[in-house]
Amino acid sequence: MEPQQEKQTPLELSPQIMTMMTTEHFTLQTAQAQEIADLNGRMSLFIGAVSSTLIALAFIGQISHLGTAFFVFSLVLFPSLFFMGLVTFERVIQSTYAVIVYARGINRIRHLYIEYAPQMQPYFILSSHDESASVVGSVGVRVSWWQIFLIAPGILAVINSVIAGVFVGMLLSAFFTWPLLVCTSAGVVTFLLSVVILQRYHWERFKQTEQIPVLFPSEERR
Repeated sequence: MEPQQEKQTPLELSPQIMTMMTTEHFTLQTAQAQEIADLNGRMSLFIGAVSSTLIALAFIGQISHLGTAFFVFSLVLFPSLFFMGLVTFERVIQSTYAVIVYARGINRIRHLYIEYAPQMQPYFILSSHDESASVVGSVGVRVSWWQIFLIAPGILAVINSVIAGVFVGMLLSAFFTWPLLVCTSAGVVTFLLSVVILQRYHWERFKQTEQIPVLFPSEERR
C-alpha cells in the first residue's frame, strides 16, 4: 500500500513580515489618497479660474461693446490662463500616474497574500498582477488612445487647446483685422495642433510607468 502523500500547506508569514507588509500597504493607500486629493484640488482651481475669466470677459465685453478694452483684457488673461493650464496639466499627469504606480505596489502585496494563502484568492476582487493594464483592467478600464481623453489630464489637454485656439484667433483679429473666417480657421488649426501635441506628450508619460519592471504579470502577458 502506497504511503499517503502529505497535504502541502502554504508557509506562514512571520508576524514581523506581516507587520511590514501591512504598513507598506497602508502607506501606499495613504499616498494614493493624497495624490487624488491634490489632483481634484488642482482641477477645481483651474476650472474655477476658467469660469471666472469667462464671466469677467463677458462683463467687460458688455461694458466696452467688444471694443479695445475687451481685446486688451482677453490678450492678457488668456496667456495667463493657458500657462496655468499647462502647469496644472503637468501636475495632474504626475498625480494620475503616481496613483497607478501605488496601485501596482498594492497589487504586489496582494500577490504575496495570495501566495501564502491561496485559499483566499476568491475573496480578492481586484487583480494581484502588477502591470498597469491589470491595475486599470480590474475596474473595467482598457488602456487605449480613447481612454486618455476620459481622465483628468486628457480633459485638461482639450480645455488648454480651446484656450490656445481662442487666443490665436483673437490675436489675429486684434492686430491684423483679418476676416472672421480666417481668424476662426486659424483658431481651429491651433486647437487641433495643441490637442495632438498635449495628448501625445500625455501618452508618452503614461508609457513611462511601464518602465517599472513587472514582477507578477497576468497570464495574457507572460
